[in-house]
Formats: sequence, C-alpha cells, structure tokens
Amino acid sequence: MKTRGVALLLALFTLVIISLLVVAFLETTAIDLQIVSNQLNRNKALYIADAGIEDAVSRIIIRNRGFSNQIVQLPSGSGNTYNVTYVLASGIINSTGTLASGGSVKLQAEVSVVGSSSPFNVTILYWSEL
Repeated sequence: MKTRGVALLLALFTLVIISLLVVAFLETTAIDLQIVSNQLNRNKALYIADAGIEDAVSRIIIRNRGFSNQIVQLPSGSGNTYNVTYVLASGIINSTGTLASGGSVKLQAEVSVVGSSSPFNVTILYWSEL
C-alpha cells in the first residue's frame, strides 16, 4: 500500500526536471540572441567606418588635401554616421562609424599618395581597428 503515490511523485519529479531544462535552454537562447545582436551592430558600425575610409581615399585620389570632421550619414536618414579625418602630412585617415543606437567602431589607415596631379595614386599601407 505504500506504493500508491509513487507514480504521482515520479511524474512530478519528471515535470520539475523537464521544466528546469526548458528554463536553462530559454536562458541560453536569450543570451545567444543578445550576442548575435551585439555582433551584428558591431559589424554595421565597422562597415560604416570602412565606408569613411573608402570615401577619404576617393577624395584623396581626386585632390590630395587634408580634411577633418567630414560627417556623413549612411544610409541617408538612418542616423548612422561616419566621421572621417585625413592628415596630409602623416597620411593617416581616421574614421569612426557610429550607429544611431549608440555603438561605434574606430578605424585608422595610413596611405601613400603618389603623383603630382589628379588623379593621384593612393595605396593603403595599413588598415586597423583602434
């Protein structure tokens, strides 16, 4: 007669174990989704900052002049921007890609410019994330 409630206890124990596994799975999934979202935002900011480097290189090809604080919204109206500076004397281009949501990535490139008139020949010597 002592085995009457054993099936109920086993069912409840099984239900508790399965519930704990489901909660752990959901927590892991939520963390993974946050990691993916952070990586996606970082990559967006990286590509926007890279667009700033490419824009600077195209400006240098046309006319080799230093410039600073060229702030461009990309794509237009999105709130995502890059801020690019180019120091003629050192050949250093700095570009910061900033998302409307607040994330940002900073890139730096050093270029070599050859030629006496437009179009100048521009070679990127190095490109790195700061």
